[in-house]
Amino acid sequence: MENGVGDETGELERVLHPQQRCRFFSQGRHCNFGKKCRFLHMREDAKEQEKRTVTHSQSHVPTSTSDIPGEDVGHRPSPRTSRVAPAAGRRRPCRYFISGHCTMEDRCRFWHPLEFPPVDQQPVPVHHPKPAQRMPPVRRPSTLQEVKLCDLTEDVAKQLRDTEIKQMKKRFPKDQLIIQERSDGMVIYYRATVEATDPDWPFDLKEVDIMVSFPDSYPQEIFTLDIPLDQELPPVMARHIQQASLEWLQAKHATNQLLGKIELLFRPFLRWLDRSLERLFTEGARQLKKNVDLEKAGLQFITYQELQATVCEKSATDHSNDPADADEDVSDSGELEETDVKRTVEGGKLMQREGTEVGEDEEASHLVENIKISDPRRGTEVKLQGLRMGENTATVVAQQITVCLQCNRCKVTADLSLSGRTTCTAQCEKCSASITAAFRPCMLHHYSDVLGYLDLHNVVPADLVLQECELIVGCLSCSEECPVQNLSYGQTKELNCEHCHSKLTILAESTRFQYIQPRVNQSGPSAGAFSYKMIRDPAVQKGKPLPEKGGCKHYKQSHRWLRFPCCGRAYPCDVCHDEDQDHPMELANRMICGYCAKEQPYSNGKPCVSCGSLMTRGARSAHWEGGLGCRNKVKMSRNDRHKYANTNKTVSRKSVAEKK
Repeated sequence: MENGVGDETGELERVLHPQQRCRFFSQGRHCNFGKKCRFLHMREDAKEQEKRTVTHSQSHVPTSTSDIPGEDVGHRPSPRTSRVAPAAGRRRPCRYFISGHCTMEDRCRFWHPLEFPPVDQQPVPVHHPKPAQRMPPVRRPSTLQEVKLCDLTEDVAKQLRDTEIKQMKKRFPKDQLIIQERSDGMVIYYRATVEATDPDWPFDLKEVDIMVSFPDSYPQEIFTLDIPLDQELPPVMARHIQQASLEWLQAKHATNQLLGKIELLFRPFLRWLDRSLERLFTEGARQLKKNVDLEKAGLQFITYQELQATVCEKSATDHSNDPADADEDVSDSGELEETDVKRTVEGGKLMQREGTEVGEDEEASHLVENIKISDPRRGTEVKLQGLRMGENTATVVAQQITVCLQCNRCKVTADLSLSGRTTCTAQCEKCSASITAAFRPCMLHHYSDVLGYLDLHNVVPADLVLQECELIVGCLSCSEECPVQNLSYGQTKELNCEHCHSKLTILAESTRFQYIQPRVNQSGPSAGAFSYKMIRDPAVQKGKPLPEKGGCKHYKQSHRWLRFPCCGRAYPCDVCHDEDQDHPMELANRMICGYCAKEQPYSNGKPCVSCGSLMTRGARSAHWEGGLGCRNKVKMSRNDRHKYANTNKTVSRKSVAEKK
């Protein structure tokens, strides 16, 4: 009987003080202990049933201990069971218990909740504030950026312009934006500083100032952009950036016109400028270096537009200073006030005067062309191929040259010495044909390799004897000139300046002759009177074969000319040299290909570096090709016992590579 009462008391205590639930089982996971687990296995769906059970058991619990049979009057429950747990809402939950395990277990001073939230959920705060009412999202006001052409009005255009100006003021801080007004107060200029955002910016200068003005008709037309010159950016680079920016703006505006829309261009322009600033700086730096080199060489580069503007201003000044024109204007104005008939007559005179003004403009344009080409390209151009000049070598001018000329009638060659702008007249030794030649020198520098122009009659140039030419070299350090002689092809000529002793170097690989067709005026009375029958191309032209492909009567299978260093002249062979010259021959160090006229260093048995043709190989030979020392087994007869000799012999890779 007592045991029954004890069992009921234990069950009642378990009901009054329920066990902790198993965190694995309550979260829906598997508990490895199963029925032996000392925690309570109960799901979320049994929560309400547990509450009803606890409430029902509390309603049947007796109020005093004397009602329980077999229980002493002085019996009290254990302190652990009688202690009342504080309210869960006043205690902070244990973060270790929530995360999975708390080593303190019942001794922990934090609250161990019976229902475990998911592990990835944040701990429950002590005080639960009321959830704030979620406000509906406020729609961001949309700014007008582009409009179709059909919807564009004056109000819309003004609104777009104001929007562009407001966005620009918001984008740039006050220390980077300067607002300037003109004296009349009509146009406002905004000067802003644009800085490069590239973290790997290679230049020391990282920012550039721009000056922008929005006209009243913006965005129907592009805004004006200027790069001020009062900044650290060199003027050449500033002009290059301004020109490139204007070209981009015009192209963007034209594209929008084709698409039928109007768009604000300032912010897209800033994005393009940020992306292209490094490229613009690089191109501007190259142009700046070019101008610096020209200044060192004593030259100045003037664009065609600047030259044309200068000539137009000069012609306008001369026209305004003419007193006869002023008197005619006064007389015309007096006559125009007399009668209507005279007005018509004077109107005709005015029309004639307008025609004369047009004619003057045409004359000014021709004057511009003459100034642009002070010494026009005519005759035969003499150009030094592969010209290389040292750092201290500024200019080179030919004072006297020696040219090998070929007669158009009998094809006999002869040497002729020509000085600057002096016409030389001679006769051919064989056919007694009259020969006329003149040389107009030009200035050689780092950006020009034209030695001058030849005006020839009845002859064509064959070769330039560079070794007998007299040149004048200009020093870049002291701006003085020094004479130079004995210059050879393919060899660097080194000398010291006579004044400052600076080192000067010159190198030329070959000479090229090119005939320039003259300009013919088709509208003149002598149109078509010029005859081209007597015009012949130079005897030696790069890309075309030499006369008889470089062969001679001594060596018909040798397709090259040899340049001998003893005299600097080119001959087909050494026998031809000895027949024409009276000095001892020196072995040739350069040669000219007979197929393409490419001058190159001397080499025997190797093909041309330009066209790849063999210059010493026989045309129909079957054995000992070009003196290589072996028989060509491809062309050998199959009955020849040497054709398949040593076929199975092992050949090392080294020997095969050497043969190649």
